[in-house]
Amino acid sequence: MKYYKFIYFLAFVLGISTWAQAQSTPCTGNTYSTNADFFRASASAQSGDATASKKKAIITARTAITNQIKAKAEMAAKSQNKFGNAEWEQFLDLIQMVTQQEAANLKVICENSRQNGGKYKTDVVVELPKAGVLSTIINQIKSDDKLKGLFEESKFKQAF
Repeated sequence: MKYYKFIYFLAFVLGISTWAQAQSTPCTGNTYSTNADFFRASASAQSGDATASKKKAIITARTAITNQIKAKAEMAAKSQNKFGNAEWEQFLDLIQMVTQQEAANLKVICENSRQNGGKYKTDVVVELPKAGVLSTIINQIKSDDKLKGLFEESKFKQAF
């Protein structure tokens, strides 16, 4: 009987410690994932300096989020049946410009720094609203004399 109580006690302690560890994992979970409203990206970085660790993590997250936007925009651009090769290249250049502009507006929604063995490790999650990115892309296309006549906005919005 004592043996069973001991086993139950161990299982309880192990369960609580596992739960506590899962609860303390920073910047993870569905709250920090890309969804219908936001592009989100997470990154971690390590450095001997806390500020450098944070900067590295944000740069890595910025790169990840711009890659997400580019991939989504390129996929949505495939809905544009009227684009030829020249227009396609021009559109890709426009996407590159827009993603760089939008990356300046990143919002850090989670940041956690900790020190271990003389090094700082920083986890960050950044986000950009999808509606704002889509609006900027559409406005840039509409301001381009060559692309605006060929651009099918409703198809692009639906695909984006």
